[in-house]
Amino acid sequence: MSKLAKILFSLLMTLLVFAMLQQNFKIIKTKKLHGAIKKLEQPELNLDNWFSEKYQKGTEKYISQHFGFANWFIKIENQIQFTLFNKAKANGVIIGKEDYLYEKSYIDAYYGEDFLGEQRIRELYTKLSKVNDTLKKLDKSLMIIFAPGKASFFAEYIPDKLKQQKKETNLEYCVSMADSLGIDYIDMSSWFIKMKDTASYPLYPKTGIHWSYYGVKLAADTILSYCRNKLSLKLPEVKWSPIELSSDLKGPDNDIEKGMNLIFPLSNHPMPYLKIKPGPQAKNTAKSIVVADSYYWQFYNMGFSKKVFRGGQFWFYNKQVFPKRNKQDTWTKDLNLRKEIMDNDIIILFTTEPVLKREYWGFADQVYDSFFNTSDEYKEREQILEIIESIKSNHSWLEKIKNKAIKRNISLDSMLILDAKYVLYKKLIKSKVK
Repeated sequence: MSKLAKILFSLLMTLLVFAMLQQNFKIIKTKKLHGAIKKLEQPELNLDNWFSEKYQKGTEKYISQHFGFANWFIKIENQIQFTLFNKAKANGVIIGKEDYLYEKSYIDAYYGEDFLGEQRIRELYTKLSKVNDTLKKLDKSLMIIFAPGKASFFAEYIPDKLKQQKKETNLEYCVSMADSLGIDYIDMSSWFIKMKDTASYPLYPKTGIHWSYYGVKLAADTILSYCRNKLSLKLPEVKWSPIELSSDLKGPDNDIEKGMNLIFPLSNHPMPYLKIKPGPQAKNTAKSIVVADSYYWQFYNMGFSKKVFRGGQFWFYNKQVFPKRNKQDTWTKDLNLRKEIMDNDIIILFTTEPVLKREYWGFADQVYDSFFNTSDEYKEREQILEIIESIKSNHSWLEKIKNKAIKRNISLDSMLILDAKYVLYKKLIKSKVK
Protein backbone atom coordinates (compact mmCIF):
# COMPACT_ATOMS: atom_id res chain seq x y z
CA MET A 1 0.00 0.00 0.00
CA SER A 2 1.44 3.38 -1.00
CA LYS A 3 2.03 6.13 1.55
CA LEU A 4 -0.84 8.22 0.11
CA ALA A 5 -3.23 5.27 0.29
CA LYS A 6 -2.27 4.68 3.93
CA ILE A 7 -2.89 8.33 4.76
CA LEU A 8 -6.29 8.31 3.05
CA PHE A 9 -7.22 5.03 4.76
CA SER A 10 -6.21 6.44 8.15
CA LEU A 11 -8.23 9.60 7.56
CA LEU A 12 -11.27 7.56 6.54
CA MET A 13 -11.03 5.31 9.61
CA THR A 14 -10.56 8.34 11.88
CA LEU A 15 -13.63 9.96 10.35
CA LEU A 16 -15.72 6.81 10.83
CA VAL A 17 -14.61 6.38 14.45
CA PHE A 18 -15.26 10.06 15.16
CA ALA A 19 -18.72 9.76 13.57
CA MET A 20 -19.51 6.75 15.79
CA LEU A 21 -18.36 8.65 18.89
CA GLN A 22 -20.47 11.64 17.87
CA GLN A 23 -23.52 9.42 17.31
CA ASN A 24 -23.30 7.90 20.78
CA PHE A 25 -21.85 10.71 22.92
CA LYS A 26 -22.72 13.96 21.03
CA ILE A 27 -19.21 15.36 21.49
CA ILE A 28 -19.92 18.40 19.33
CA LYS A 29 -23.28 20.17 19.46
CA THR A 30 -24.81 20.38 15.98
CA LYS A 31 -27.77 22.48 14.86
CA LYS A 32 -31.03 20.77 14.05
CA LEU A 33 -32.28 20.70 10.47
CA HIS A 34 -35.23 22.89 9.53
CA GLY A 35 -38.41 21.73 7.87
CA ALA A 36 -40.84 18.87 8.26
CA ILE A 37 -38.45 16.02 9.01
CA LYS A 38 -39.94 12.82 10.37
CA LYS A 39 -37.76 11.43 13.13
CA LEU A 40 -37.23 7.71 12.61
CA GLU A 41 -37.24 5.24 15.50
CA GLN A 42 -35.00 2.19 15.89
CA PRO A 43 -37.13 -0.82 14.86
CA GLU A 44 -37.69 -3.58 17.40
CA LEU A 45 -35.60 -6.72 16.95
CA ASN A 46 -37.90 -9.73 16.86
CA LEU A 47 -38.40 -12.78 14.65
CA ASP A 48 -41.19 -11.25 12.56
CA ASN A 49 -39.22 -8.07 11.83
CA TRP A 50 -36.05 -10.05 11.13
CA PHE A 51 -37.51 -12.51 8.61
CA SER A 52 -39.64 -9.84 6.92
CA GLU A 53 -36.49 -7.65 6.66
CA LYS A 54 -38.31 -4.79 8.40
CA TYR A 55 -35.59 -4.71 11.04
CA GLN A 56 -32.70 -4.57 8.55
CA LYS A 57 -34.29 -1.94 6.31
CA GLY A 58 -35.56 0.11 9.24
CA THR A 59 -32.19 0.02 10.98
CA GLU A 60 -30.44 1.14 7.80
CA LYS A 61 -32.76 4.16 7.53
CA TYR A 62 -32.40 4.88 11.25
CA ILE A 63 -28.59 4.85 11.10
CA SER A 64 -28.62 7.03 7.96
CA GLN A 65 -30.61 9.65 9.88
CA HIS A 66 -28.82 9.40 13.24
CA PHE A 67 -25.16 8.72 12.47
CA GLY A 68 -22.67 11.25 13.81
CA PHE A 69 -22.63 14.57 11.94
CA ALA A 70 -25.56 13.45 9.75
CA ASN A 71 -26.89 17.01 9.70
CA TRP A 72 -23.55 18.34 8.46
CA PHE A 73 -23.38 15.83 5.62
CA ILE A 74 -26.99 16.60 4.63
CA LYS A 75 -26.18 20.31 4.50
CA ILE A 76 -23.05 19.65 2.44
CA GLU A 77 -25.05 17.61 -0.06
CA ASN A 78 -27.79 20.27 -0.21
CA GLN A 79 -25.22 23.01 -0.78
CA ILE A 80 -23.56 21.04 -3.60
CA GLN A 81 -26.93 20.45 -5.29
CA PHE A 82 -27.78 24.15 -5.02
CA THR A 83 -24.40 25.61 -6.00
CA LEU A 84 -23.51 23.24 -8.84
CA PHE A 85 -26.90 22.18 -10.21
CA ASN A 86 -29.28 24.95 -9.06
CA LYS A 87 -31.49 22.37 -7.35
CA ALA A 88 -33.28 22.48 -3.99
CA LYS A 89 -33.31 19.36 -1.85
CA ALA A 90 -36.58 20.42 -0.22
CA ASN A 91 -40.06 19.21 -1.09
CA GLY A 92 -41.82 21.40 -3.65
CA VAL A 93 -39.24 24.21 -3.61
CA ILE A 94 -38.47 25.99 -6.88
CA ILE A 95 -35.39 28.18 -7.35
CA GLY A 96 -36.31 31.17 -9.48
CA LYS A 97 -34.23 33.78 -11.23
CA GLU A 98 -31.75 35.66 -9.03
CA ASP A 99 -32.34 33.01 -6.34
CA TYR A 100 -35.92 34.06 -5.60
CA LEU A 101 -37.53 31.05 -3.94
CA TYR A 102 -41.03 29.67 -4.55
CA GLU A 103 -43.15 26.68 -3.71
CA LYS A 104 -44.42 24.82 -6.78
CA SER A 105 -48.05 25.06 -5.64
CA TYR A 106 -47.92 28.86 -5.88
CA ILE A 107 -46.68 28.71 -9.47
CA ASP A 108 -49.38 26.16 -10.35
CA ALA A 109 -52.03 28.45 -8.86
CA TYR A 110 -50.70 31.46 -10.77
CA TYR A 111 -50.98 29.64 -14.11
CA GLY A 112 -54.34 28.01 -13.31
CA GLU A 113 -52.99 24.46 -13.17
CA ASP A 114 -55.04 23.72 -10.04
CA PHE A 115 -58.32 25.24 -11.26
CA LEU A 116 -61.34 23.67 -9.54
CA GLY A 117 -63.66 24.40 -12.44
CA GLU A 118 -66.43 26.97 -12.74
CA GLN A 119 -69.20 24.59 -11.70
CA ARG A 120 -67.59 23.57 -8.39
CA ILE A 121 -66.67 27.16 -7.49
CA ARG A 122 -70.20 28.29 -8.35
CA GLU A 123 -71.65 25.61 -6.06
CA LEU A 124 -69.27 26.61 -3.27
CA TYR A 125 -70.05 30.31 -3.46
CA THR A 126 -73.78 29.78 -3.87
CA LYS A 127 -73.71 28.05 -0.48
CA LEU A 128 -71.62 30.85 1.00
CA SER A 129 -74.07 33.39 -0.43
CA LYS A 130 -77.01 31.71 1.32
CA VAL A 131 -75.03 31.59 4.56
CA ASN A 132 -74.13 35.26 4.09
CA ASP A 133 -77.81 36.21 3.70
CA THR A 134 -78.69 34.27 6.86
CA LEU A 135 -75.88 35.86 8.86
CA LYS A 136 -76.97 39.34 7.82
CA LYS A 137 -80.46 38.64 9.19
CA LEU A 138 -78.78 37.65 12.46
CA ASP A 139 -76.77 40.91 12.45
CA LYS A 140 -73.56 39.01 11.73
CA SER A 141 -71.03 39.23 8.90
CA LEU A 142 -69.14 36.98 6.53
CA MET A 143 -66.00 38.28 4.85
CA ILE A 144 -63.52 36.63 2.49
CA ILE A 145 -59.86 37.67 2.34
CA PHE A 146 -57.99 36.68 -0.81
CA ALA A 147 -54.38 36.84 0.39
CA PRO A 148 -51.66 37.26 -2.26
CA GLY A 149 -49.35 34.54 -3.55
CA LYS A 150 -45.64 34.89 -4.14
CA ALA A 151 -45.74 33.57 -7.71
CA SER A 152 -48.28 36.17 -8.83
CA PHE A 153 -46.43 38.92 -6.96
CA PHE A 154 -42.98 38.00 -8.30
CA ALA A 155 -44.01 36.47 -11.63
CA GLU A 156 -40.95 37.96 -13.33
CA TYR A 157 -38.60 35.69 -11.35
CA ILE A 158 -40.35 32.41 -12.18
CA PRO A 159 -37.81 30.22 -14.05
CA ASP A 160 -38.32 30.18 -17.82
CA LYS A 161 -38.74 26.39 -17.91
CA LEU A 162 -41.93 26.70 -15.83
CA LYS A 163 -43.47 29.63 -17.68
CA GLN A 164 -46.59 28.91 -19.72
CA GLN A 165 -49.79 30.44 -21.02
CA LYS A 166 -52.03 31.54 -18.15
CA LYS A 167 -55.40 29.83 -17.85
CA GLU A 168 -58.39 30.75 -15.71
CA THR A 169 -57.43 30.64 -12.05
CA ASN A 170 -59.24 29.86 -8.82
CA LEU A 171 -58.49 33.36 -7.59
CA GLU A 172 -60.01 35.10 -10.61
CA TYR A 173 -63.20 33.05 -10.60
CA CYS A 174 -63.64 33.09 -6.81
CA VAL A 175 -63.30 36.89 -6.76
CA SER A 176 -65.82 37.24 -9.59
CA MET A 177 -68.30 34.94 -7.81
CA ALA A 178 -67.96 36.78 -4.48
CA ASP A 179 -68.48 40.06 -6.30
CA SER A 180 -71.53 38.93 -8.29
CA LEU A 181 -73.19 37.33 -5.23
CA GLY A 182 -72.66 40.32 -2.97
CA ILE A 183 -70.34 38.60 -0.50
CA ASP A 184 -67.99 41.01 1.28
CA TYR A 185 -64.39 40.42 0.24
CA ILE A 186 -60.98 42.04 -0.08
CA ASP A 187 -58.75 41.07 -2.99
CA MET A 188 -55.35 41.55 -1.37
CA SER A 189 -53.61 39.81 -4.27
CA SER A 190 -54.53 42.40 -6.90
CA TRP A 191 -53.98 45.24 -4.44
CA PHE A 192 -50.46 44.09 -3.53
CA ILE A 193 -49.47 43.81 -7.19
CA LYS A 194 -50.75 47.35 -7.86
CA MET A 195 -48.65 48.89 -5.09
CA LYS A 196 -45.61 46.68 -5.69
CA ASP A 197 -43.48 49.49 -7.15
CA THR A 198 -44.74 52.26 -4.87
CA ALA A 199 -44.79 50.62 -1.42
CA SER A 200 -42.45 52.22 1.11
CA TYR A 201 -41.01 48.86 2.14
CA PRO A 202 -40.80 45.35 0.63
CA LEU A 203 -44.14 43.53 0.62
CA TYR A 204 -42.55 40.12 0.09
CA PRO A 205 -39.19 38.61 1.04
CA LYS A 206 -36.86 37.00 -1.45
CA THR A 207 -36.38 33.62 0.22
CA GLY A 208 -39.64 33.24 2.17
CA ILE A 209 -43.11 32.26 0.97
CA HIS A 210 -45.21 34.54 3.20
CA TRP A 211 -45.81 38.28 2.99
CA SER A 212 -43.56 40.67 4.90
CA TYR A 213 -44.47 42.13 8.29
CA TYR A 214 -45.02 45.45 6.56
CA GLY A 215 -47.40 43.71 4.16
CA VAL A 216 -49.21 42.26 7.17
CA LYS A 217 -49.50 45.76 8.66
CA LEU A 218 -51.07 47.13 5.47
CA ALA A 219 -53.43 44.16 5.23
CA ALA A 220 -54.44 44.51 8.90
CA ASP A 221 -55.18 48.22 8.53
CA THR A 222 -57.28 47.51 5.44
CA ILE A 223 -59.26 44.76 7.16
CA LEU A 224 -59.95 47.04 10.12
CA SER A 225 -61.04 49.90 7.89
CA TYR A 226 -63.36 47.63 5.88
CA CYS A 227 -64.91 46.12 9.02
CA ARG A 228 -65.56 49.53 10.54
CA ASN A 229 -66.76 51.41 7.48
CA LYS A 230 -68.46 48.74 5.36
CA LEU A 231 -69.65 46.28 8.00
CA SER A 232 -70.22 48.84 10.80
CA LEU A 233 -68.36 46.71 13.34
CA LYS A 234 -67.09 48.25 16.55
CA LEU A 235 -63.34 47.65 16.71
CA PRO A 236 -60.50 49.24 18.71
CA GLU A 237 -57.75 51.38 17.26
CA VAL A 238 -54.48 49.60 16.54
CA LYS A 239 -51.18 51.37 17.06
CA TRP A 240 -47.98 50.08 15.52
CA SER A 241 -44.39 50.35 16.66
CA PRO A 242 -41.90 52.20 14.41
CA ILE A 243 -40.68 50.19 11.42
CA GLU A 244 -37.14 48.82 11.68
CA LEU A 245 -35.18 47.49 8.71
CA SER A 246 -32.95 44.51 9.40
CA SER A 247 -30.76 42.17 7.37
CA ASP A 248 -31.17 39.61 10.15
CA LEU A 249 -34.36 38.02 8.83
CA LYS A 250 -36.98 36.97 11.35
CA GLY A 251 -40.11 34.84 11.41
CA PRO A 252 -41.14 33.47 8.02
CA ASP A 253 -39.11 35.96 5.95
CA ASN A 254 -36.67 33.21 4.94
CA ASP A 255 -38.76 30.13 5.74
CA ILE A 256 -38.13 28.42 2.39
CA GLU A 257 -34.40 29.04 2.63
CA LYS A 258 -34.33 27.56 6.13
CA GLY A 259 -36.07 24.43 4.85
CA MET A 260 -33.37 24.00 2.19
CA ASN A 261 -30.78 23.46 4.97
CA LEU A 262 -27.83 25.05 3.20
CA ILE A 263 -24.39 25.79 4.63
CA PHE A 264 -24.12 29.33 3.30
CA PRO A 265 -26.99 31.85 3.53
CA LEU A 266 -28.51 33.29 0.38
CA SER A 267 -28.37 37.00 -0.36
CA ASN A 268 -31.42 38.89 0.88
CA HIS A 269 -32.49 42.51 0.99
CA PRO A 270 -33.22 44.09 4.39
CA MET A 271 -36.77 43.48 5.57
CA PRO A 272 -39.12 45.69 7.64
CA TYR A 273 -40.22 44.69 11.14
CA LEU A 274 -42.83 46.14 13.48
CA LYS A 275 -45.27 45.09 16.18
CA ILE A 276 -48.72 45.95 17.42
CA LYS A 277 -48.21 48.19 20.44
CA PRO A 278 -49.54 46.82 23.71
CA GLY A 279 -52.75 48.38 24.91
CA PRO A 280 -55.80 47.69 27.05
CA GLN A 281 -57.86 44.58 26.24
CA ALA A 282 -60.72 45.44 23.89
CA LYS A 283 -64.16 45.38 25.51
CA ASN A 284 -67.61 45.26 23.94
CA THR A 285 -66.08 45.01 20.47
CA ALA A 286 -66.75 42.53 17.67
CA LYS A 287 -65.67 38.91 18.11
CA SER A 288 -64.41 36.81 15.22
CA ILE A 289 -63.66 33.38 13.88
CA VAL A 290 -60.88 33.44 11.28
CA VAL A 291 -60.70 30.25 9.20
CA ALA A 292 -57.28 30.53 7.60
CA ASP A 293 -54.06 29.03 6.33
CA SER A 294 -50.51 29.84 7.41
CA TYR A 295 -50.76 33.39 6.03
CA TYR A 296 -52.69 34.32 9.17
CA TRP A 297 -50.01 33.17 11.62
CA GLN A 298 -48.20 36.51 11.52
CA PHE A 299 -51.46 38.30 12.40
CA TYR A 300 -52.20 35.86 15.20
CA ASN A 301 -48.69 35.90 16.68
CA MET A 302 -48.74 39.72 16.67
CA GLY A 303 -51.87 39.60 18.80
CA PHE A 304 -54.29 40.79 16.09
CA SER A 305 -57.09 38.40 17.08
CA LYS A 306 -56.55 38.96 20.78
CA LYS A 307 -56.28 42.75 20.73
CA VAL A 308 -58.73 43.55 17.93
CA PHE A 309 -61.39 40.85 18.10
CA ARG A 310 -61.56 40.26 21.88
CA GLY A 311 -59.49 37.09 21.85
CA GLY A 312 -60.92 36.02 18.51
CA GLN A 313 -60.46 32.46 17.30
CA PHE A 314 -58.08 31.22 14.60
CA TRP A 315 -59.19 27.97 13.00
CA PHE A 316 -56.01 26.77 11.32
CA TYR A 317 -56.96 24.86 8.16
CA ASN A 318 -60.44 24.54 9.71
CA LYS A 319 -58.88 21.86 11.87
CA GLN A 320 -57.14 23.11 15.01
CA VAL A 321 -58.51 25.94 17.14
CA PHE A 322 -56.36 28.70 18.64
CA PRO A 323 -56.24 29.74 21.41
CA LYS A 324 -56.61 26.41 23.16
CA ARG A 325 -59.59 25.87 25.44
CA ASN A 326 -59.06 24.80 29.04
CA LYS A 327 -55.34 24.50 28.13
CA GLN A 328 -56.22 21.52 25.94
CA ASP A 329 -55.68 21.06 22.20
CA THR A 330 -58.97 22.01 20.56
CA TRP A 331 -60.28 20.72 17.23
CA THR A 332 -63.10 22.06 15.09
CA LYS A 333 -64.55 18.56 14.66
CA ASP A 334 -65.42 18.61 18.36
CA LEU A 335 -67.28 21.93 18.22
CA ASN A 336 -70.91 22.76 17.64
CA LEU A 337 -70.44 24.95 14.57
CA ARG A 338 -73.83 26.65 14.76
CA LYS A 339 -73.22 27.64 18.39
CA GLU A 340 -69.72 28.93 17.58
CA ILE A 341 -71.10 31.14 14.83
CA MET A 342 -73.86 32.48 17.05
CA ASP A 343 -71.28 33.41 19.71
CA ASN A 344 -69.31 35.58 17.25
CA ASP A 345 -69.96 38.68 15.15
CA ILE A 346 -67.93 38.03 12.02
CA ILE A 347 -66.64 34.96 10.19
CA ILE A 348 -63.54 35.58 8.06
CA LEU A 349 -62.35 33.11 5.42
CA PHE A 350 -58.69 33.88 4.83
CA THR A 351 -56.67 32.00 2.19
CA THR A 352 -53.76 32.50 -0.15
CA GLU A 353 -53.93 31.57 -3.85
CA PRO A 354 -52.75 27.91 -3.90
CA VAL A 355 -54.99 27.04 -0.95
CA LEU A 356 -58.22 28.03 -2.73
CA LYS A 357 -58.28 24.60 -4.35
CA ARG A 358 -58.91 23.11 -0.88
CA GLU A 359 -62.37 24.71 -0.82
CA TYR A 360 -61.87 26.28 2.61
CA TRP A 361 -61.15 22.81 4.01
CA GLY A 362 -64.82 21.86 3.96
CA PHE A 363 -65.92 24.89 5.98
CA ALA A 364 -68.32 26.21 3.32
CA ASP A 365 -70.21 22.91 3.23
CA GLN A 366 -70.16 22.59 7.02
CA VAL A 367 -71.46 26.09 7.73
CA TYR A 368 -74.15 25.62 5.08
CA ASP A 369 -75.27 22.39 6.75
CA SER A 370 -75.32 24.08 10.16
CA PHE A 371 -78.09 26.37 8.92
CA PHE A 372 -79.87 24.38 6.25
CA ASN A 373 -79.42 20.67 7.00
CA THR A 374 -82.65 19.62 8.73
CA SER A 375 -82.03 15.86 8.89
CA ASP A 376 -82.49 14.12 12.26
CA GLU A 377 -79.01 12.63 11.98
CA TYR A 378 -77.40 16.07 11.68
CA LYS A 379 -79.46 17.50 14.55
CA GLU A 380 -78.43 14.59 16.77
CA ARG A 381 -74.76 15.13 15.95
CA GLU A 382 -75.03 18.82 16.87
CA GLN A 383 -76.72 17.99 20.17
CA ILE A 384 -74.03 15.44 21.04
CA LEU A 385 -71.27 17.96 20.34
CA GLU A 386 -73.04 20.52 22.53
CA ILE A 387 -73.22 18.02 25.42
CA ILE A 388 -69.52 17.16 24.98
CA GLU A 389 -68.66 20.86 25.23
CA SER A 390 -70.67 21.08 28.45
CA ILE A 391 -68.77 18.10 29.85
CA LYS A 392 -65.40 19.63 28.96
CA SER A 393 -66.30 22.92 30.62
CA ASN A 394 -67.26 21.14 33.87
CA HIS A 395 -64.09 19.94 35.61
CA SER A 396 -65.69 17.40 37.97
CA TRP A 397 -67.85 15.94 35.19
CA LEU A 398 -64.84 15.65 32.88
CA GLU A 399 -62.80 13.88 35.58
CA LYS A 400 -65.57 11.30 35.97
CA ILE A 401 -65.52 10.67 32.21
CA LYS A 402 -61.72 10.27 32.30
CA ASN A 403 -62.03 7.66 35.05
CA LYS A 404 -64.70 5.81 33.06
CA ALA A 405 -62.43 5.78 30.00
CA ILE A 406 -59.56 4.31 32.05
CA LYS A 407 -61.78 1.60 33.55
CA ARG A 408 -63.14 0.63 30.12
CA ASN A 409 -59.70 0.90 28.51
CA ILE A 410 -60.97 3.21 25.75
CA SER A 411 -59.95 6.69 24.62
CA LEU A 412 -61.33 9.81 26.28
CA ASP A 413 -62.93 10.91 22.99
CA SER A 414 -64.79 7.60 22.70
CA MET A 415 -66.01 7.84 26.29
CA LEU A 416 -67.16 11.43 25.77
CA ILE A 417 -69.26 10.38 22.79
CA LEU A 418 -70.77 7.43 24.67
CA ASP A 419 -71.65 9.56 27.69
CA ALA A 420 -73.05 12.37 25.54
CA LYS A 421 -75.25 9.89 23.68
CA TYR A 422 -76.51 8.53 27.01
CA VAL A 423 -77.32 12.05 28.28
CA LEU A 424 -79.14 12.82 25.03
CA TYR A 425 -81.07 9.54 25.26
CA LYS A 426 -82.19 10.39 28.80
CA LYS A 427 -83.32 13.83 27.63
CA LEU A 428 -85.37 12.32 24.80
CA ILE A 429 -87.00 9.78 27.16
CA LYS A 430 -87.79 12.54 29.64
CA SER A 431 -89.37 14.72 26.93
CA LYS A 432 -91.53 11.82 25.71
CA VAL A 433 -92.77 11.11 29.24
CA LYS A 434 -93.86 14.72 29.57
